[in-house]
Amino acid sequence: FTDAGLREEVRKRTWDYIELALISTVMIWAGLSMFFGGVYRRSSLANNINVYVVDLDGGDVGANVTRMVLDIPVTPSTPVWLQRHDLHSIDAVKAWVLANGWGALVINSGASARLDSALYNGTDYDASAAMTLIESSGRQVVAEMLYVSSALTTAAQTVAREYAQALVTSFQAAPTSEQANYGAVIDPVSFTTVDVAPAGFTISPIMSTFGYLVILLSTIGVLIVWKMTSFPFFTQVRYRDLVLMWPVLLLCLALILSFYQALAFLAFRGPGFNEEALTYTAASFFKFWFTGAAVAFSLGLWLFNWFLHLTPHIIALPSICTVIPNVVSTIGTFELAPTFYRIFYALPFYNGSSIILYIITGAHPTIGRNVGILVAEIVAMTALLSLSIWIRQVCALRGISDAHGWFHGSRYFHSHIPYYKDVARADAEAQAGSVPSNKASGATLPTRTVEIYDDDVERGVSLTTGNLGV
Repeated sequence: FTDAGLREEVRKRTWDYIELALISTVMIWAGLSMFFGGVYRRSSLANNINVYVVDLDGGDVGANVTRMVLDIPVTPSTPVWLQRHDLHSIDAVKAWVLANGWGALVINSGASARLDSALYNGTDYDASAAMTLIESSGRQVVAEMLYVSSALTTAAQTVAREYAQALVTSFQAAPTSEQANYGAVIDPVSFTTVDVAPAGFTISPIMSTFGYLVILLSTIGVLIVWKMTSFPFFTQVRYRDLVLMWPVLLLCLALILSFYQALAFLAFRGPGFNEEALTYTAASFFKFWFTGAAVAFSLGLWLFNWFLHLTPHIIALPSICTVIPNVVSTIGTFELAPTFYRIFYALPFYNGSSIILYIITGAHPTIGRNVGILVAEIVAMTALLSLSIWIRQVCALRGISDAHGWFHGSRYFHSHIPYYKDVARADAEAQAGSVPSNKASGATLPTRTVEIYDDDVERGVSLTTGNLGV
């Protein structure tokens, strides 16, 4: 700062750092806006989720419980209760929830008969046999845990309390029998809970998210190194070889990193990780592995398309704009996302996580759609990478961009390949300054004679013969 000779350079560098601070501010706010926007007022959208009451009893208990459940007030922060009439057994309800539903409250068959027998004949009574709450945490762990499971439990507890109060009041007004089972009067209905696709283990809310995030961050480091060190490839290797080389390298990297993810999950949970739903077989391992590879491959292709062309000071922007939306897509669900942010659910993290949950729990089989989206993204990104490689090679060979990605005209630009416009200008100047041929016109150019003297005769050095003694 005190050296007058450096003040101009200090001034330039100061503006560079101010520019970098502004770019960093934009990147930080872009990331935070995408994250908080994606989860903004998520609880107010809970009524986009439907849960169902199913009456398999057909008696007074079934009718009363169904009415109580459907009378529960609808608020934005709770799922909406509906009734289904097309399911006629508990197994049918479980199969439907496993495949399509979020959850269901089932009034079990024979609930009215068992309660009447206890009230009039004094038989033993198990209140928990009256209702069954069926949930599927494997559909989406966070939404199931925060909204569906709590809604089912709250509804069942509310019904049990109100039903008991009504029955006690009725019994006091007109006792039904001296042999009545008074335990049934106090506790007429209760419930048991069944998770048809259990995924509620310790790290299940972040299992796939964290695994894919580690893979993506590891990939970013490799991609940056490739960007900074691959300049000779674009100047010395044919285009068709580059188009084959880069996707193959990215695929190999994706297979290696996803293999570690699959091993990590197996080591954490063990082969019997989910005995109530599905076991972890060799096929499950390979499905887990290749799903992770598809996610990593598509994201690697996407980011490398950006990295090939961006300058170093903004290279973090596509990483932020890729990581944050993908993470947001896995910690929520489509039904709980604001309208604009539902586009996040076409991203690789979400589709990969949906496939993983189906592999380990069997819940909500949308695997065909998820795989189709991942394949389409891989094909599209591979085609785009072919174009990006061509553009990068043209820029490198014409001196438009250098090894680090700085473009001609930047003070940081440095390339041993001359800028193509400078070459064209130099060629034009050379042609303009050359002497035109006069042979066609028959004109005679001035000439002079140059005599060559060979003085070093002793060593045999002669310009005439071309022997220079070397």
